[in-house]
Amino acid sequence: MSTLYWLNDDLRLQDNPALNAAAQDDALTILFCLDERRLKTDRFSNSQMGEHRWGFLQESLQDLSIGLAKLGQPLNILAGNPQLIVTSLLDSGRFHRIVRSRQHASDKTAIWQSLRLAYPNILFEEYDSTTLYLQDKVQFTSRFPATFSEFRRALDTVAFRPSSTRPASLPAPTSIKLDIPMVAVAGNSRHPRGGETAGAQHLDKYFSTDAASSYKDTRNQFFGERYATGFSPWLALGCVSPVQIFELLRLYESQRGANESTGWILFELMWREFFRWHAGYYQAALFEFSGISGQRPLTSFYPERFFKWRDGKTPWPIVNACMIELKQTGLLSNRGRQIAASCLVNELGLDWRCGAGYFEEQLIDYDACSNWGNWQY
Repeated sequence: MSTLYWLNDDLRLQDNPALNAAAQDDALTILFCLDERRLKTDRFSNSQMGEHRWGFLQESLQDLSIGLAKLGQPLNILAGNPQLIVTSLLDSGRFHRIVRSRQHASDKTAIWQSLRLAYPNILFEEYDSTTLYLQDKVQFTSRFPATFSEFRRALDTVAFRPSSTRPASLPAPTSIKLDIPMVAVAGNSRHPRGGETAGAQHLDKYFSTDAASSYKDTRNQFFGERYATGFSPWLALGCVSPVQIFELLRLYESQRGANESTGWILFELMWREFFRWHAGYYQAALFEFSGISGQRPLTSFYPERFFKWRDGKTPWPIVNACMIELKQTGLLSNRGRQIAASCLVNELGLDWRCGAGYFEEQLIDYDACSNWGNWQY
């Protein structure tokens, strides 16, 4: 019998508790499902994955495939409906266990729960590979904290999960034969480049400079060299983990000194953490028009207004500059996102979901929990 390891936003070998757990078996199949529905357009004419995100994902998968090959494991990339793909594999009778990193967005949790009910004789295991905290440490007595500040106070004395090393070896691969196409991926020579290798290089380069010591002063800039940490694209796909960043930050502070700016980097990691557990608590409400508040906004969808916002043709030059930057690069500063979002909702009176959906399409650092949570916060 064999273990099926289902990759999601954990495309790395280092500090990957789910991979380490999956490796504790005689045989192993490593799977990534390319959900073809992500490439189709929604009601607002947004695709769930645009050119920039797709290119970064391809590079990340290619890099992981190279790393796994060195350990004797192929990366099986299958295209289609993830639930149907996993169902086909479990129906083969080859697997007694399925492992993945814990997911928080409602679409991912719903599929997992459905599969668990359908296969009661198979072990389903999730591990906290994408967060700072372990799930059993993030327990609230009655409700999820209403604010980020309350969340931080509630967990102030709780330790982060320990980091783990990359596996020295992996079990033998399980051969699988399905009538599902394997997907070949190729690098696209973009900047920044996707993958664990490029992510680790970026972390090393960033912490080799003094940029962390002035981060609080530069973080609200729109453009420039190292005005932001630039960690988010690799964090979004799990090419690096928040625990890795935290440990490098503490090492930097021990060597160069801690200050308000280095503290602010941890502050930003905690915001990401907040939105992860926030999404896990609110589930599908996060994506509904009325959002987590349950109150329907006084906005609607006007296609002409939306297309002008999307294409950078509004009456406001700063908004246009932000939207053009996003469309051309797949990148946008935190301040730029706030300005663009405020314009869409408050000036143009548009349904916030069309803006959140467009960010989902374009941003190479798209993270469902942070994106949809921030649009409502």
